Amino acid sequence: MFGLSPLITALLVSLAAFLASSWWFGVHRRRKAETAAGISALAGMKWRECAGLVLQALGEKGFVEMPSSRQPGDGGTEFLLMNGDERCLLGYKHGTAYRLGEANVRDFANAVQLQGASSGILVTLGTAEAFARDLARRYGVELIDGRTLWPQVEPFASPTLVEGIRDKAAAEIRRGQHMGIVGSLVLGAAVFAVASLGQPSEIEAAPAASTATPPPAEAAPAVFQDPASVAAGKAMKALEEVAKLTDEQRAQRRRVAAARVADLPQANNAIWSTASTLVISLASGDGIDSGIVNDACAVLLEYEELRYSRLQLEPPAGSGVPVRWRQCQ
Repeated sequence: MFGLSPLITALLVSLAAFLASSWWFGVHRRRKAETAAGISALAGMKWRECAGLVLQALGEKGFVEMPSSRQPGDGGTEFLLMNGDERCLLGYKHGTAYRLGEANVRDFANAVQLQGASSGILVTLGTAEAFARDLARRYGVELIDGRTLWPQVEPFASPTLVEGIRDKAAAEIRRGQHMGIVGSLVLGAAVFAVASLGQPSEIEAAPAASTATPPPAEAAPAVFQDPASVAAGKAMKALEEVAKLTDEQRAQRRRVAAARVADLPQANNAIWSTASTLVISLASGDGIDSGIVNDACAVLLEYEELRYSRLQLEPPAGSGVPVRWRQCQ
């Protein structure tokens, strides 16, 4: 492969496979698992609690519930909101069994007109059909289903609920991550075996009547000292070392990482509240979503097992800044 030795080819293939599986399970599948668990948790709430989270999320966008907006007989599922000088009707349908269709959109669009609203937002924990989305755009109605709802309400859910959801999702994908590591190593071994078969033997490679002096023994290892080979070797070694860590070693690495984050200028302290959440006490209420997040994540990304940790940013008491949660990757 491109003139590389079988060993280097195998290392590069294993590294590429490991990075691909890490992204798939660590980012793509993790987000899907967390969203699914979040929807399930919301469905388990009382509809008033879940609707309250939706109203909080919309409040961040400038929507304010009008006094006595819940009309008698509507079951408390429709709310009149104000966004500046514009009136908006919010419709909420609890439960994951809902599948919004064109009829739902038309009925809701009529309700928007009857309420004298200029726009509408129809929310469900279920799903929305593609035709319903097209129709909603024509009527000026925004559809929010469970898949897009959870990321919006997550910052307003209780930390205990969010941690339970993240732990559940992590448990679901952990097996996939382990399989990805094993699969990367197996793929590398297979590539090495196949590539080795294509290498000429010593008899085939040597001229029939050659009297040239054979290369010195120490020249062979030099083939593996190019930058790409060294980088691939280090990556594979780091991967193997992480897989060999004991629980105590992992705990020590977590303590060291927390101490390093606590030493950042923007932080007063940093402690692990759960296996996946690092609580950072901020020195001030300024820039909590920029510098401190980048610096803390830069530290955590040095530890393979901590790269998907969650940051809980605690502002100083009395600062008026709300608690925020951020994900490094």
